[in-house]
Amino acid sequence: MMKSHLAVFLISCLFCCVFVTSDSVYTLPFPFPRDQVEILLALKNEFPSFNCDLTWKLDYFGRMDTRANISSWTKDSNSFSGVSFDSETGVVKELSLGRQCLTRLKANSSLFRFQNLRYLDLSENHFDSYPIPSGFGRLTYLESLDLSKNGFIGEVPSSISNLSRLTNLDLSYNKLTGRIPNLHNLTLLENIDLSYNKFSGPIPAYLFTMPFLVSLNLRQNHLSDPLENINPSATSKLIILDMAYNLMSHLILEPISKLANLMRIDLSFQKTPYTFNFDFLLFKSLERLDLSGNSVSVVGTGSENLTHLELSSCNITEFPMFIKDLQRLWWLDISNNRIKGKVPELLWNLPSMLHVNLSHNSIDSLEGTPKVILNSSISELDLSSNAFKGSFPIIPPYVHIMAASNNYFTGGIPLIFCKRFRLSLLDLSNNNFSGSIPRCLTNVSLGLEALKLSNNNLTGRLPDIEDRLVLLDVGHNQISGKLPRSLVNCTSLKFLNVEGNYINDTFPFWLKALTRLEIIVLRSNRFHGPISSPEISLSFTALRIIDISRNSFNGSLPQNYFANWSVPLVNIPQGYRWPEYTGDEHSKYETPLWSYPSIHLRIKGRSIELGKIPDTYTSIDFSGNSFEGQIPVSIGFLKSLIVLDLSNNSFTGRIPSSLAKLKQLESLDLSQNRISGNIPQELRDLTFLGYVNMSHNRLTGQIPQSTQIGGQPKSSFEGNINLCGLPLQESCIRGNGAPSTPQTQEQELPKQEHALNWKAAAIGYGPGVLFGLAIGQALARYKPVLFFKLFRL
Repeated sequence: MMKSHLAVFLISCLFCCVFVTSDSVYTLPFPFPRDQVEILLALKNEFPSFNCDLTWKLDYFGRMDTRANISSWTKDSNSFSGVSFDSETGVVKELSLGRQCLTRLKANSSLFRFQNLRYLDLSENHFDSYPIPSGFGRLTYLESLDLSKNGFIGEVPSSISNLSRLTNLDLSYNKLTGRIPNLHNLTLLENIDLSYNKFSGPIPAYLFTMPFLVSLNLRQNHLSDPLENINPSATSKLIILDMAYNLMSHLILEPISKLANLMRIDLSFQKTPYTFNFDFLLFKSLERLDLSGNSVSVVGTGSENLTHLELSSCNITEFPMFIKDLQRLWWLDISNNRIKGKVPELLWNLPSMLHVNLSHNSIDSLEGTPKVILNSSISELDLSSNAFKGSFPIIPPYVHIMAASNNYFTGGIPLIFCKRFRLSLLDLSNNNFSGSIPRCLTNVSLGLEALKLSNNNLTGRLPDIEDRLVLLDVGHNQISGKLPRSLVNCTSLKFLNVEGNYINDTFPFWLKALTRLEIIVLRSNRFHGPISSPEISLSFTALRIIDISRNSFNGSLPQNYFANWSVPLVNIPQGYRWPEYTGDEHSKYETPLWSYPSIHLRIKGRSIELGKIPDTYTSIDFSGNSFEGQIPVSIGFLKSLIVLDLSNNSFTGRIPSSLAKLKQLESLDLSQNRISGNIPQELRDLTFLGYVNMSHNRLTGQIPQSTQIGGQPKSSFEGNINLCGLPLQESCIRGNGAPSTPQTQEQELPKQEHALNWKAAAIGYGPGVLFGLAIGQALARYKPVLFFKLFRL
């Protein structure tokens, strides 16, 4: 037993509870029934550790090597971390066990013995592919139940209707099916969240008439209009109604207009062909409205209380002039429509306006003078993917998010950007800007966190960069010189892309000091020299994507090169969670697309642009360089790797069998090297492998036979010495009827090699199937890597 662990003994009686540690004695100031201890211990034993990096909260009870310090108990508190007790009776009244990597919940779980439990949070665990147990219906004192983000399947048990004291019910982000459960008797409910499931059928009308219901979220299901009439009482308290991404028709508007207190309505993206004729006169209290993704016709001048209006993807052809009277409007999204011409000046005169998204239209200019926006109150402006041209307009001094990508702006990058009070995000990518990058853009005083200038005509050197940047993308310009060493001061940097420039430098070993750096793209520059050094142990803390392809890197890689390379790449994925995306941290309300980085990655032999990068995605691309020697056996440590491309180099020796340890691998390209010997038969066990290319090497013997490998095109294995088996036509049966063995193939190798006229193949390959970004294997949280030994795979 480690000395650093406290020895905790639990002694309970009817009147007191004493905790004895090696240092102190703690007495709980209330009675503590023995049965509550027994239930807690039984519950703890039901859930073994699931390789989770979070402390198992019930370890306060009965563990001799607990990681939790008993001193976290305070005399002013009636709870431990995750467990709360009633101060008078001592019974457990609250369990907060969210994100604890808990697995299957048994039908007879000890959890259901907590008859006095009032608050239960089991969100974000791993109950994947199991139904919700009916035992929850026994917890009749429950006031709040959170089972969200667990992967539960099937129908909600009818016993849920027993929870008559429930005020909050959250079943969101599961895979629940069937009709909405019968909640008619749960008249105390204030919040219902059934979003992101697979519920179907008509919405029960009683949901709109529940006397205390404030928020109803049915987003992203397969629900349709209620069959019964909605007759809410005059005192209906429903304020928030979200039915987005369902099968609602325009007929839903009339009944919900009777809900006099509705302040927020989201009916966006209904999978029906109807036109929603929205009459603002019927919704007097409305503050927030989202009809995006529908055909819309708006009647009336708008509610005077309206603050938030979203009409994205509504096939609108003209600017909605009715907004001129919305004096409280501060959020406007009319993106992804067919609006042409000029933006009317009235938009900039709205006194409360803060966020405007005009992206993905055909707007070409602003009405008025170049200073028309200057005195506006706007702080977030998106003009991207339009037809703007010429010089950039003069923006207000308080703009902190500015997006104008995919237009035709020309000239130098305006110095006006440097005179903002705070500029967090600037996206000018895919324009025709020229000249150098202003030094002032990277001053710490400006507060820039994301700078996207890719696909312009920028020249000169990258300026020194100060320490606030999270995202830097200057790819596909004409930037030269070296990578500025000041980047090492950007301790928050997560994304670095300088691809497609003329940067002439050696490998930036110093980037390993950036503990949050996840993505490095140095592709298609003039980088040169080795990427390993005896004096430097290369270990990145957070790296999950690196692309250094099409440079002039050379030298060999030590066999232990990848042993401690990156925590996200080394750790084995466990369990399930909803993936997030690089860029989500810039979202204040709903994540704007322009906050995401985009990169081109070579996947399955093709260059593919990833506009949104899941945080579960991992890739290594060393292709198109001059690396030599053997592929390091330590590649097998990267157990979370999805894409590996080492093609177009001069690697020799054998393919390491440790590649078979990469169980998440979906794309493997070793083509156009000088690799010899047999293909390890263990590779047939890589069940996710969708793309393989080992062409134009010196490989011999039988191709591993599996559905994944045998289904590849012949071109994936052509240009080798003596390969046989599917997908090639060459049989592995020799002329005497005996199968060819690795030994006989090795003996024949010199003769075959003598006759070989080896040629390099073209870089491009057949299109194949495009790599799926909605990858099923989402990763759990990572545990730190402490120590790895070579060959210990």
